Amino acid sequence: MDSRLQIAQDLATEWHMGEVRKYTDGEPYIIHPIAVAQIVASVTDRWEEIAAAYLHDVLECAEDLRAGREEVILVRLGSEVLNLVLEVTNPSRPSDGPRDVRKAIDREHLAKASPAGQTLRLADAIHNFSNLEERNPRFALTYAQEKVLILPLTLQGSQQLHARLTEMLMPLTFRRD
Repeated sequence: MDSRLQIAQDLATEWHMGEVRKYTDGEPYIIHPIAVAQIVASVTDRWEEIAAAYLHDVLECAEDLRAGREEVILVRLGSEVLNLVLEVTNPSRPSDGPRDVRKAIDREHLAKASPAGQTLRLADAIHNFSNLEERNPRFALTYAQEKVLILPLTLQGSQQLHARLTEMLMPLTFRRD
């Protein structure tokens, strides 16, 4: 593994230590960023994009931690990686209101993302959705409906990942439970 990618994976592992994925039986959270990095690596060999995939969720944390993490990413991996992570970091906070309001804020932010940022968001959604229907069918429907709304905002991202996410989402979005 490229030493820069190892740095990114090590930082993500450290910063997600003790976190578990929702709707699992205690699955360590780091499994998600590693999977997202693998999905991104399937469509690009740019280390910056893969490194950002490892780190894509590390800035969704308390404000007192965020600035320090941004500085570490900048110093250790450079401005391009930091900017990609910022592009896909959801800006909404629980205090912004109900989920639909927060997701609208996040989509407005995503609309400004670069093609690489869009690719990263697609990879994130693909992995999040990959077995969600098994783990939580009710939330899977909500998630699918939310992700359909990002499809028009990610047309400049990887066409392969866009098609893959579209194919995953469509069966659920037409269901009426």
